[in-house]
Amino acid sequence: MSLAHSTVVVLRGSSGIGLATAKAAKAEGARVVVTGRSTDRLKSARTLLGADARTVALDVADETGTRALFQELDRVDHVFITAGIVVLDSGLAPDSASLRPALDTRFWGAFAAAKYGAARMREGGSITFMSGTTARRPLKGAAVATASCGAVEAFARALAVDLAPIRVNTIQPGYVDTPMLDSCSEKRAMQLRRRSEPTCPSSGSAVQRRSPTPSCS
Repeated sequence: MSLAHSTVVVLRGSSGIGLATAKAAKAEGARVVVTGRSTDRLKSARTLLGADARTVALDVADETGTRALFQELDRVDHVFITAGIVVLDSGLAPDSASLRPALDTRFWGAFAAAKYGAARMREGGSITFMSGTTARRPLKGAAVATASCGAVEAFARALAVDLAPIRVNTIQPGYVDTPMLDSCSEKRAMQLRRRSEPTCPSSGSAVQRRSPTPSCS
């Protein structure tokens, strides 16, 4: 399948896996639209992707902003949403508001992306969500974050039926050493890296190390 002349929207694509995906799509001739919350990261992404790439400041938990983004596009061929928030060591915290961002970002962000992206999508398009390995191997103290991953996967299966022939999929990338890990404490980040070490038969580590140039590997 060629991406030439297609429009690829990567939500939360200003760094990490999202940026690597945008870079790969652009290399195949796609018109790329990248969103992110950090203006500095968006500027860096624009420099990497080129002046013809579009960058938009957007929090995916903002449904109104997501709707406005897609309404500005004449067409959409593929949507990829990588957004997720690391909420660890919270358990069933007394302050429920501190746990809501995990669902607001990963699940409701995915909901809004699908709702407004599919309305602009032609037959043969695709929507891809990103879950996490916690959906099948939970982390202690991350019950709500785990639930958000499971919710996205169930949502994708249902949407695949509702939106056919538009393709809907979810990926579980494993632990990838991207700026998202920077939101964890150094101790927690190290625990995550150590936990992943036995799971990759090729190199002994499922953690993909970040490099100056993002890689899809």
